[in-house]
Amino acid sequence: MRRPTPPAATTPLSEADQPPQRRSRRRRRRRIVVALLAVIVVAVLGIAGTAVALVLRVSDNLATNAVSRPGDDTGAQTIPSWDGPVNLLIMGSDGRDGLTSGQYGDDDVEGDRSDTLMLLHVNAAHTDATLVSIPRDTMLPRPSCTNASGTTYHATDTTQVNSTFDIGPYCTLDTIRAYTGLDIDNFVVVNFDGFIDITNAIGGVDVCLAENVDDSDSGLHLAAGRHTIQGDEALAFVRTRYGIGDGSDLGRIRTQQTYLSALARKVKSAQTLTNPVALFGLADAAGRTLKVDKALSRPEALVGLAGTLASVSLDRMVLLQLPVRAYDPDPNRVEPVPEEARQLFAALREDRPVLLSSGPASSETGSDSPATEEESTAPASGAPQVTLPPDVKGQTADRNTCAGG
Repeated sequence: MRRPTPPAATTPLSEADQPPQRRSRRRRRRRIVVALLAVIVVAVLGIAGTAVALVLRVSDNLATNAVSRPGDDTGAQTIPSWDGPVNLLIMGSDGRDGLTSGQYGDDDVEGDRSDTLMLLHVNAAHTDATLVSIPRDTMLPRPSCTNASGTTYHATDTTQVNSTFDIGPYCTLDTIRAYTGLDIDNFVVVNFDGFIDITNAIGGVDVCLAENVDDSDSGLHLAAGRHTIQGDEALAFVRTRYGIGDGSDLGRIRTQQTYLSALARKVKSAQTLTNPVALFGLADAAGRTLKVDKALSRPEALVGLAGTLASVSLDRMVLLQLPVRAYDPDPNRVEPVPEEARQLFAALREDRPVLLSSGPASSETGSDSPATEEESTAPASGAPQVTLPPDVKGQTADRNTCAGG
């Protein structure tokens, strides 16, 4: 795939011109992980017999929400061929403009922010996928970026990664591409309405809680055990931070992995794939609420992306968290663990399947849980595998786990 031309370097701007940082701890708690929904919906389009009609429906809606790279007057981008490895950046937005599904806290907040950032890598054989969650407070270097209004922000050695979305999604894409060394040309952005509409379209998601949750911040109030959740309740589940686990954002990522795995199982189940009402509901919800780069809005681009994901089975979809440690200058921030992050992204650049050396700490339930993580992620492509250290947190999408265990 052709790499887009990066923004030109400019002279440094004053501190007053720098993008705004997070405004309050409470506001940060209002964010949501929704982005894997977009990937799962596209994957379904590649499997279902009504794929062409569904892709066209999504594409028609996406055309009005496509985002051009700042400075690109033509708005044209080369359509990806999707041959070989695939890299896609997925972001969740908390922007309120035009939302209709409900109240999301601090509704007077202007602009868009992203506290959900995921990097999807599909190997060249299209048999294995790795989804890396990057914590919102991760400190990374940022290249020079230009926003939609034409204002340019000079490169900086260290910035909080979710602040790059204040400049624009292309700035986040350029930041992650520069850090990982991966060719990432395309992105998907999902908002609150997208999460609610998509979960409602499939009739809810089955989740398990290892403990009672009574969290007034997120609005989640559920007893321990199994539940089918959708709409506002599902939104509260993935937003909860202090209701489950240790109250950290890293703990919330673990809860989100539990939810996203359950969501993947539901969307790929016969219950959804053979239900035309659910499928077209998914297509409508995705098309109305997603934003994508200009190239990804083209029907042929969506069809190609769907094809790369259609053959990835749940036990070959690895969800993990970027290995991070406390950031010395600010204990409320984190930074990548150098050797573990290097090993992870080297494996992805070399297109080697990633294995987890142990399963997540949360409880496992149900017969669909494999005996060991190594068995469930054995490489299907024949490429040499990389086994990450035990402290790299994650799971495969076929694992049925309980949040908070």
